[in-house]
Amino acid sequence: MNRNDPSPPHRAPGLRRSLLALALGLALAHTVQAQETAGSIFGRVPDGQAGTVVIENTETGLRREIAVDGEGRFRVPGLPNGRYRVHLARDGQVVAEAAVLVTAGAGSEVQLLASQPSELETYVVTASRGNAIDVTTVESPVVITTEDLKNMPIAPNLTAIALLAPGVIPGDSAYSDPPRFSALPSFGGSAVSENAYYINGYPVTNPLTSLGYSELPFNAIDQIQLSTGGYGVEYGRATGGVVNVVTKRGTNEWEAGGQVIWRPEGLMAAPRNIYYGRNGRAFGQPGDAGRLYQYRNENLYSTRTASAYVGGPIVEDTLFFYAAGEFVRQEGGGTDSYASSNAAIEAARSNGWRDYTYRTPRWLGKLDWNITGNHRLELTGFSDRAKQSADLTGFDYANFERNHIKTGGQYRDDKTNTWIANYTGYLTDALTVTGMFGRSRTDHVNEPYQYDPSCPTVSVAPGAGIAGFTYPTCQYATETLTPAGANDQTRNGRLDLEYRIGDHTLKAGYDYSKARSLMGEEFYPGGEWWEYLRSNDPNTPVAPVFGVGSPASGGGYGAEGYYVVRHVNFGRSNLEVEQKAQYIKDLWQVTDTVLLEMGLRNEQFANYNSAGEAFAKKNRQIAPRFGATWDVRGDSTLKVFANAGRYHLALPSQVAYRGADGIVNTQEAFVYTGVDPVTGAPTGLTPLGPRWSENNEFGQPKDPRTVAATNLRSHYQDAVTFGLEQAISGFNVGAKASYRTLRSAIDDTCDARPFRRAALAAGLDPDAVEDWQFQCALFNPGYANTFYQDVDGDGTLERYDLSAADLGYDKAKRKYYAIDLFFERPFDGVWYARVDYTFSRNWGNTEGQLQSDYGQDDVSQTVTWDYPELMEHANGLLPNHRKHQLKLRGYWQLSPEWMISGSFMYASGRKRNCIGYYPDQENEGGGYGSYYYYCDGRPAPRGSYGTLPSFQRLDLGVRYAPGWAKGLTFSADVFNVLNRQSAQNVVENRFLQTSSTTVSSAWDRVRSYTPPRYVQFSARYDW
Repeated sequence: MNRNDPSPPHRAPGLRRSLLALALGLALAHTVQAQETAGSIFGRVPDGQAGTVVIENTETGLRREIAVDGEGRFRVPGLPNGRYRVHLARDGQVVAEAAVLVTAGAGSEVQLLASQPSELETYVVTASRGNAIDVTTVESPVVITTEDLKNMPIAPNLTAIALLAPGVIPGDSAYSDPPRFSALPSFGGSAVSENAYYINGYPVTNPLTSLGYSELPFNAIDQIQLSTGGYGVEYGRATGGVVNVVTKRGTNEWEAGGQVIWRPEGLMAAPRNIYYGRNGRAFGQPGDAGRLYQYRNENLYSTRTASAYVGGPIVEDTLFFYAAGEFVRQEGGGTDSYASSNAAIEAARSNGWRDYTYRTPRWLGKLDWNITGNHRLELTGFSDRAKQSADLTGFDYANFERNHIKTGGQYRDDKTNTWIANYTGYLTDALTVTGMFGRSRTDHVNEPYQYDPSCPTVSVAPGAGIAGFTYPTCQYATETLTPAGANDQTRNGRLDLEYRIGDHTLKAGYDYSKARSLMGEEFYPGGEWWEYLRSNDPNTPVAPVFGVGSPASGGGYGAEGYYVVRHVNFGRSNLEVEQKAQYIKDLWQVTDTVLLEMGLRNEQFANYNSAGEAFAKKNRQIAPRFGATWDVRGDSTLKVFANAGRYHLALPSQVAYRGADGIVNTQEAFVYTGVDPVTGAPTGLTPLGPRWSENNEFGQPKDPRTVAATNLRSHYQDAVTFGLEQAISGFNVGAKASYRTLRSAIDDTCDARPFRRAALAAGLDPDAVEDWQFQCALFNPGYANTFYQDVDGDGTLERYDLSAADLGYDKAKRKYYAIDLFFERPFDGVWYARVDYTFSRNWGNTEGQLQSDYGQDDVSQTVTWDYPELMEHANGLLPNHRKHQLKLRGYWQLSPEWMISGSFMYASGRKRNCIGYYPDQENEGGGYGSYYYYCDGRPAPRGSYGTLPSFQRLDLGVRYAPGWAKGLTFSADVFNVLNRQSAQNVVENRFLQTSSTTVSSAWDRVRSYTPPRYVQFSARYDW
């Protein structure tokens, strides 16, 4: 008999009397806990008689025996996913048997009903999935299996898979890093940095920024668990969603296969060009409304993927391996320049086109060792690498032709290697222990072609070039530079105990995480950026708050509004974050139909600067979580559930880079008389005022006691969910109501005024107080915060207990509610379908850790809270608000050889803003430039400037598995069939950052469109 065949051997017809005496209830209960790598089998014998339950994995031979308790219940946790045979034995005889599928992170329920011993005969009952409702979970997660990935037209990346879950939308395109990921997902209105990503329970979220994750070869994925909230106290560190990947494993059956995927450039639709928006300019030159900003019609590429896998037994029933490899090569080209000015068009003729090659090799190796029936060990290693090579050549915006003469380029290499060990021990029938430990390291290499450190970066704003002047450049590097040896390292471990006593299952555990990053950035190749500008009103000061006068005050060409700004921004840091957590939990089976889940979690975190000194820490973050589920009819056809809890999120290590370490981020404004004919740097400079820095970042070292409030609260939110699910005539339907509210946020304030007022009230020297420059500090908006600052400059830190009123901020507000409705038709060998509709509202005064209004990626250090004036009229519908969402997916097995599939997504458009200058620019808090919710001097509340077009995408696929070649499959998928390229975002900053009267040419211009239509072919063989 094939060991992987879940069907039991055939029994004689004479046994039907005993067979009819049995009733078997089975629910493949997806009690998905966010980072679980194992599942469980549980159930009961209703007659309450004693016996032994034997559980055997039909694929690996793993065998467990457990006694039924006094009430006829049994539970076996910590089981690897796979097919199992379960039987009940009494007096050495098998009295009932069932086959069941265990899913990682889920509980699989089995009810074994036996006749009286005198009537016992040998028989087997096989369970099937059917459409039973999961009555054991207090949440409603989504599980995507390897079969779904094979059958559906799904792009091979975690972001595309996450978008299948209800309430999940693509975030702002600013948070992308092709080819690794694009448009990271937003769960339930949260910022895209607030998600957590795991592989076999190990966190693979980017430790430096919390933006991005590690990927696996697609053939290594067994299932993906998508949790939008409500998960238990075992896990935390996410206020968005959780994406957990569980890898495949070897079994007693040998398996191998491979796949090739081809995405041809010739079948890709042309991306939309980007044009200038309604900026009011009509000067007959680049940058005017409606003129071309970026030519993109030829920004095309092709992708080729080759992958293979093999798995099987090293020692049958004991030791197994699985290995998978994948190589992705993407080649393409497109414009790397913009028609923003005559100077930019001229520069594009030498380096405006970018040809690139992305090479992404990935591998995974896994060993599973059943040491004994009571002890199991898993070892997993995987690598995710992204190598990017780019060549810059000339592009002529006059005729859209390129010259193929290389003038610049770049090589980038990001390589991640991760190693994980997982242990499961069944110490007694009631006590199970699990443990995990792992390490990961990512190395970063960034090598610009023809980088010349003596050449500055030069740009000329539209209309800012002086007639008769030439603005050349000798710097062809365009990317931010990273230091040699840049890397990120993580180390994680956890220990969990589970003990069953009566109607209670008690769990407790501890987990530990440490992340370290060596990072740095030189934002402007050549060390500085000369930005040539022109003000429509030459008499308007460039930065009045910092004492920087008007262009006219500098004389010469300044009288006509011409000036230049020198930007300098660089730094280097060695950063560390340490996190710990403890939890305790009780699963109480109150009655046969009611289950309560009660838990308490406590988390700690500490962020360290380059000197190893903690500057932000929290030793107590208490998170209670509760849940309940009710099997209304007692037959798994109608379930009512609810959960409520608190969820915390720590700061990524990058916060120290700007917040705790001394970097340089300055500007200087000048009037000039000439331009260097080689470098493009200005000559004949007349300063318009002192060098300034909005956040006082002049490279000075910072005392760790001054960079954060000493009583810093956590970033956390509360969430509550109510729902019901019902099985009706072969279908599953359900409804869920969710509510999330952000209780506290961490960001930085740069407002010196509250400190000055407190210092003067305390009698400090007024002259010293007036000269003090605040360097910004992390705090909790809307709460009282305690700081230490040396306001009078005497070398001694003073304590400042500032109330919320003293600081002048409202509390951070982000609220999300949603009604989710779903319909699902489980696959019966013919067809499968699922429909999700979400009605939601996401509003408040902050997105969370990020600021998508202008794509700022300084996590927890956004412009948002720097001054109270920036938050005036900030309340409204947030960037991740989508009122309506509709998602449909399914597949239909037309015949044994042919299958068709499809997926459709719809989401309402994003709200738009008009972000301008503060009406009173002489106000210290009003000097940030075009970053306020005011438009042309009038209040412009968040989200009040209309709505972008809706997002719609239809994907279709066809599969052919020829009967003459078993294991061979050919596929063709068309993504975005209707070629809907919708505007994802627009530039919302209305004015130039250095002129309150000059509308920016970029105002209202589209920043990005959704991807165009493309076609993908694949051939796959599974043996």
